[in-house]
Amino acid sequence: MEPEFTGNLVIAVDAKERSLDPLALGKLLAKTTAAPIVLVSVFPYDPLADPGGDELTRVRDEARDILLELAQELDLEVANARVIASNFAARELQHVTEEDATAVIVVGSTGRGPVGRLLPGGVGERLFAGSARPVAIAPRGYAERRAERLERIGVAFDDSQESHRALAAGHFLARSSGAQLRVISVFHRMAFGTIATLGTHGVSADELMRAELHRALDKAVADLDQEVSVEGRFLDGSPGEVLARESAELDLLLTGSRGYGPRTAVLLGSTTQALTRTALCPGLVLPRG
Repeated sequence: MEPEFTGNLVIAVDAKERSLDPLALGKLLAKTTAAPIVLVSVFPYDPLADPGGDELTRVRDEARDILLELAQELDLEVANARVIASNFAARELQHVTEEDATAVIVVGSTGRGPVGRLLPGGVGERLFAGSARPVAIAPRGYAERRAERLERIGVAFDDSQESHRALAAGHFLARSSGAQLRVISVFHRMAFGTIATLGTHGVSADELMRAELHRALDKAVADLDQEVSVEGRFLDGSPGEVLARESAELDLLLTGSRGYGPRTAVLLGSTTQALTRTALCPGLVLPRG
């Protein structure tokens, strides 16, 4: 069953850095989903140093003006621009993801990482450890080379419940944008997987699991409706490395959260965690459950 995209598309912006990357990705996703855009910026504030509150008002107005200027620079129509005064940016953004009005939150990569790659900063890392809504992350420099529309969307699929949810979301986005959907399964051989299992007439555990995952991929692709152009890709290797290579040909890569941990929360597994540091296209991570 496909998800219904209801609620705001929240774009987290550091008004001091003036990065356009998350806004560029947010604009693309909003165009695909028709979701209202809400800009959010958190700036540090010490109430003890501002007993009259005059500094709070000045800085808040200045930050809001910056948000609106950045939106205008990208010709971005926004429903609201929120400025939050707090010394705990990650905590405040976490609270935003817990609001019923929020559908997804978009963040940018750290300015210290290589251009073109995903590399979440401290705030992004914390959101990936508990956001109540899907988290989209834009690579550094994305605003300069952004796609005008989603043409090829990838989904990492390992037949887990979380990957089925990612596939449903990817299918929804592909249908909404007219993009091609690429469903990618990567089989990683076990250290002792070549040993034959009992009752299998010499067939190894690796061979059994590989065949099972291949069947699951074929069935998942076959079960999707024909309105979307779907391609299934079955590859061997380290999932993080293979998916990172595949991301070079994608406009967006969806992954699920780790298969255990709190429900309705983003929690990265080892593969997705590696992707947040090496992928060459924007990523979208869905929470569990």
